[in-house]
Amino acid sequence: MKIKIYLIARIAKYAQPWNNKVASSFDKNIFEVFKPHEHNPWDKKHESFSQKVVDVDVEAIKNSDIGLVLPNFGKDCSWECGYYANSNKPAVIFVDDQLLWLKDWMIKGSIDFVITNNKKTHKILKQDHILKHKKIILIKGLYDLNKILINIYKNH
Repeated sequence: MKIKIYLIARIAKYAQPWNNKVASSFDKNIFEVFKPHEHNPWDKKHESFSQKVVDVDVEAIKNSDIGLVLPNFGKDCSWECGYYANSNKPAVIFVDDQLLWLKDWMIKGSIDFVITNNKKTHKILKQDHILKHKKIILIKGLYDLNKILINIYKNH
């Protein structure tokens, strides 16, 4: 059985290369990644989305094992983070040098683990008033996410 990851990230075209880069770093024999930008109409105004779009994402969240947050995320991602905060499933954020999300205090409060591959970002995260109480992990590169997420899955 594969570990199912729900990617909490922007669906806009400009965000898709980063989403895909992170998602492609996972071993396909161990992980299954749901990328909302592949299932949602990213090229349309959000006001035109049907209920089916919501239902597909909610079903994927329910079937997931881990929520993986990628900043800079969109407004709707707040709801997804809230879902994980109120479940027994871990919410993990992976950040390189994206720091805009640090102003989102409710998101920070709902995250279980923070992972970065950037030493400068790691130092900033360790000083944050909310995040300093979370597990903050510094990794060398994207490939290390596999091992970290396996451990989170097994131990959470």
